[in-house]
Amino acid sequence: MSPAEGHGAPLEALPLDEYEEIVIFDEWRTLRHVSSRSLARTRALLQVLGYDPAHLGHHTLGVVGSKGKGTAAAYASATLAGVGHRVGTVMSPGVLSNADRIRIDGVVIDDSTRRRALRRIQWARERLPQASAASGYLAPTGLFMVMAMLVFAEAGVDVVVAEAGIGGASDDLSHWRLDAVAVTAVFGEHLDLLGPTLTDVAADKAAVVTDDTQFCLTGAQAPEPAEVLRQRCAVTGTPLLGPDERAAQLAAHLPAGLQRDNAAVGIAAGLGLHARLMSPASEESHESGLHGAGLYGAGLKQAVASVNYPGRMSVHTTPAGRQCVVDSAVSGPGLAAALAFAHARMQTVDQVLVCLPPDKDLTGFIAELENFAGRRVFVELPEAYTGMPDRSGWPWEWLPQESLAELLDAGNSLVVGTVLYTSLVLRTLGADADRLFTLP
Repeated sequence: MSPAEGHGAPLEALPLDEYEEIVIFDEWRTLRHVSSRSLARTRALLQVLGYDPAHLGHHTLGVVGSKGKGTAAAYASATLAGVGHRVGTVMSPGVLSNADRIRIDGVVIDDSTRRRALRRIQWARERLPQASAASGYLAPTGLFMVMAMLVFAEAGVDVVVAEAGIGGASDDLSHWRLDAVAVTAVFGEHLDLLGPTLTDVAADKAAVVTDDTQFCLTGAQAPEPAEVLRQRCAVTGTPLLGPDERAAQLAAHLPAGLQRDNAAVGIAAGLGLHARLMSPASEESHESGLHGAGLYGAGLKQAVASVNYPGRMSVHTTPAGRQCVVDSAVSGPGLAAALAFAHARMQTVDQVLVCLPPDKDLTGFIAELENFAGRRVFVELPEAYTGMPDRSGWPWEWLPQESLAELLDAGNSLVVGTVLYTSLVLRTLGADADRLFTLP
């Protein structure tokens, strides 16, 4: 079915969010239980659009990993903008909703730009053969990537920071030639899609490093992913780097742990790409201030320090004056880090409000909360496409989504779980995600 079929009035007449829902999600909703994403179908869509990802007017930094990709992408974007580049950022998923996935210089694109890009995708989709179980479907994450790249080409950005959805070679990010790749910690998740082993997961993510990649920058890794990255970079002749002291200093204002580590990966990747894009003459003038900030000057520091990325150990106040820390942790160690941060920021942590799908680390969450003295509540999202674990698997309180606002006002809270859940909480709290960072 083409986007327009079965929807009565012209799609363009629909409210923007409804229009986006149809154009981006139609094939996935129809076929996700009987088929899988099709990279070939995305390539065909790009051909219809007349868009060649091998010949671009911008440089591209790809971000892959299992956790912390969004943080790395946010800080890489702030870094590149802080040293004078016009930066397009596409994140997966968004912070509050799909509307904030795509940004230019940290600011969410406006509605008219979104609608214009959606019209182009609708037009191209209507010229493709009908999607079927045999053909596979256009993945929503891939369509948002295409949408973002169309917007960035129109806007004339000079650098793009693109966060992968799931995987690397199996993700639509793989269509683009990546000048640099940043890799956050790789874990054994999505084993059903990328596995069955951690080595398989790492190999899929590492495959976005190609002969065209000028460097690959990785954070700390377990032995298996570290070896996979080493071998991949050896095959492609790509320098394999880690964050340096300058990146660590710029990230030092963040809580120690995964958030700071992932930010340092993003900062180091941004600085590394910037250094490779600058000729010796232009770098000298840049450092003397002709581009406004200097390579490691006040503009860069301000941009990095101003990053506003709700849902990553962010602190909020409820209407009743309670404090709430929101973090998108999905593993036992991630929960432990978020809980330590919450204890440091709030006088008391009265309750932990959790929501995880069945394929995340519920066992690790339960182990971390075993000795927690306050309320331990699982918040059920019955309509979540990811599904919910069996009720019997959670030993404490289990409450419906409708209880959320009342729960948040009941005491100081730590909210932890997938972005699907934390974005709902952030919307309930009235969080603002329009601007990812602020430039001088």
